[in-house]
Amino acid sequence: MTVGNISLLFGGVALFLNSLSLFGKVDLKSAGVFSLLTGLLQTFVATLLVIGAAGDPILTFGYASIYLFAFTYLYVGITFIFGLDGSGVGWFSLFVAIAAFFYAGVSFSAGDWMSGTTWLFWTLLWSMFFIGMGLNRNVDALTARVALVLSWLTLIVPALVGLRFGTAGSSYQLLWSAAAIVTVLYFVYSALKLSPLRRPVQS
Repeated sequence: MTVGNISLLFGGVALFLNSLSLFGKVDLKSAGVFSLLTGLLQTFVATLLVIGAAGDPILTFGYASIYLFAFTYLYVGITFIFGLDGSGVGWFSLFVAIAAFFYAGVSFSAGDWMSGTTWLFWTLLWSMFFIGMGLNRNVDALTARVALVLSWLTLIVPALVGLRFGTAGSSYQLLWSAAAIVTVLYFVYSALKLSPLRRPVQS
């Protein structure tokens, strides 16, 4: 689906820039502008697709998931641009993490293991945003690594491959599976090395 892959592609770029902002490589307001633009694009795409679904419950359920990304980027973009407190984004991310976990369960129940695994990765990412901004825990170093890797593994690469070749091929799925396993190992290593769940950041 071309339109959906375009939405994924720009979502991946926005997440990549946001991860770099956590590393201190990109100014927050600069990353916020791109997040805001991406959120507007994804809101338009999601609405277009939902309308096109013509009330089909399965299609509508799938397309509605784009709003989870769209409103995250809108919220993050506005927060970064205007220097707002991030606690609202954090608690919103808790809702999105729960929704993503639900989407993962639906995908696995339908036999779509790749989609299910992808949604589990996104559940982890939004949970990290909740822990960092909602609970005010010092997890930025780990969140930056998770966001950086997932921007490419779950968004940019699948979108580019999907736009040109499609992602149903066995070769792609095998390579993606290997990359996903390496990613899990890297996240575990990073979590152990960084020991992120420490005391709340002092204001």
